[in-house]
Amino acid sequence: MLEYIRSNAQSFGVKLAFGVIILVFVFWGVGSLSDRTGGNHVAMVNGSPISARDFELAYRHAEDAMRRNNPGLPREALAQELGRQVLRDLVTRNLLSAEAARAGITVTPLELRMAIGEVKAFQDAQGRFDPEAYKRVLEAQRMSPARYEQEMAGDMLRQKLFALVTASVWTDPEEARNRYDFLREQRSVEYAFFPAAAYAGSVAPTEEEVQAYYDARKADFGIPARVALAYVLVRAEALGRAESIGESEALAWYEANTARFAREEEVRAAHILVPLAEDAAEDEVEKAGKSMAAIEAELAAGKAFAAVADAHNGPNAAGPGGELGWIRRGMTVEPFEQAAFALKPGAVSAPVRSPFGLHLIKVEGKKPGGVPPFAEAAADVRKAMAQERGESRLHDVLDNLVEANILGKSLKESADALGLEFGETGLASAAELEAKLHVKAGDAASLLAVPAGSPVDSVLEAGDAYLVVRVLKSEAASTRPLAQVREDIVEKIRAEKALTKAMEAASQKRGALSDGPPDAGDRADLKLHAAPTVERGGALPGFAPDQALSEALFSTATNAWLPGVYAVTSSGDGPGALFARVSGVRPPEAAEWEAVRDIMVDAMKRERAEGLFEIFMQRLLSRARIEVLDPALVDRKNM
Repeated sequence: MLEYIRSNAQSFGVKLAFGVIILVFVFWGVGSLSDRTGGNHVAMVNGSPISARDFELAYRHAEDAMRRNNPGLPREALAQELGRQVLRDLVTRNLLSAEAARAGITVTPLELRMAIGEVKAFQDAQGRFDPEAYKRVLEAQRMSPARYEQEMAGDMLRQKLFALVTASVWTDPEEARNRYDFLREQRSVEYAFFPAAAYAGSVAPTEEEVQAYYDARKADFGIPARVALAYVLVRAEALGRAESIGESEALAWYEANTARFAREEEVRAAHILVPLAEDAAEDEVEKAGKSMAAIEAELAAGKAFAAVADAHNGPNAAGPGGELGWIRRGMTVEPFEQAAFALKPGAVSAPVRSPFGLHLIKVEGKKPGGVPPFAEAAADVRKAMAQERGESRLHDVLDNLVEANILGKSLKESADALGLEFGETGLASAAELEAKLHVKAGDAASLLAVPAGSPVDSVLEAGDAYLVVRVLKSEAASTRPLAQVREDIVEKIRAEKALTKAMEAASQKRGALSDGPPDAGDRADLKLHAAPTVERGGALPGFAPDQALSEALFSTATNAWLPGVYAVTSSGDGPGALFARVSGVRPPEAAEWEAVRDIMVDAMKRERAEGLFEIFMQRLLSRARIEVLDPALVDRKNM
């Protein structure tokens, strides 16, 4: 996560995705994080320490960011891998800092101050730095000013080092044209298809084949261990009984807690970005305008916004489909903000110029701002009140339910007495329990080991609720008998045999053909079908994607039959055998190339620059002396 944030620190997409992160150190005089005196070290890089304190700060920040973007992600699901990623990131930054120092590259306080002051989101209406904006967003991000300043300075060092290392990179426009022609080439195809269904009536599995199939695949017919549960579902909200809260009481609570219901206006936006420097020369502005016009033409022709965004956005411009997520006012630069908030859901803007370039903005959703009236918020008010009241009772209620369960009292009676939800699962596997009750995988697995008729003596977490459980019935894992699955096996064997017959028939026909256009007799005999356009990496129209077939179509000469026969699946006729020939090759139109020429050349140059820098980094890493002193801390063991 940190690697992603830092490597894209100057990208428009990250600035939007993470909001406006404040860098106040240079303006407020907060102490530096570079002081490594005292404390233990987690690793050494060429004799330079990475402190446990710095690692913990970086880990907590990365974890917070990850969980903000993935609210339902369990902490244990990211612990080990995230710890290693954070350490890799800190090692990389350490090496880059050392290399920058060796090369005499620095970031002065003045440079840092100017960089911060130039961020539009940090400025007031008159374009001046606004300290209050720093304070507000810094608190929201839970990041110290010193730490972010350190990270920003590191990013600026990396950019300077990147520019030095990649200064010699260039791209021949003709090479870019060749790549574009390769990627956008289309082929016309003729093919013959032999449906397996046509041969199904001529094949019949023997009893020996059925038995052998069953014996070889018994695991496919397994029945997992299952348990049937009785449970009481407990939510704090239910204990607070929202329905018992009167209107006057709810209104008084609402008036005392109005701020809790205030919401800012938000839009969910996506964009297509043509990069353009704020101080770009006139010819660069003209080129960017032409590129944007070509993109608008693609949209006008009916192409999906997400597909066009993926085709044209650079690697740091946005997420898949141009997604930028939900945006509030003040999170981005003013021209983008004004255009986005003025759009209706589903609408696409005219080109918008910002400090980052030209944007086409699509608004995919809107949330109005302000404080809703009590009538609109009443249900949420009662829910919040019930949650507060229920939380004060939750611990005692759960303890009493568990005790009553252990003593053999009916869970249904306990649930009815408290007005709580009672249920029974019927026989269910661990996976089914996870899906139905939202319990953790480990808890679901442990339930399989509880004897039938036994209470579970601990409370189980179930998402935002809790469960008190009794096992009613249990079944050990088993295998379905052959008699139960025989018909399914017969159909599977028949389908396999029919496909084999179709492949044999297709192979025989293919073997009799020579390259070149087929004559009238062959056409009639084979019942050839035509596919006028097939894109590289795409599927033959009417068939499921097949990588081997796709690769063969674009590696075979014009008028030549593909050497092999392919087992494919038709959307209409199901599985079958197919062989094909390339009847024509269609390169992209010259006008299409001219519209994307500059974008393609820039993309190849950027790709080469990033590749060269990656080689540079790998060389630094291969020569570095790296020692992990506290692997348990990195892997979050016993934490």
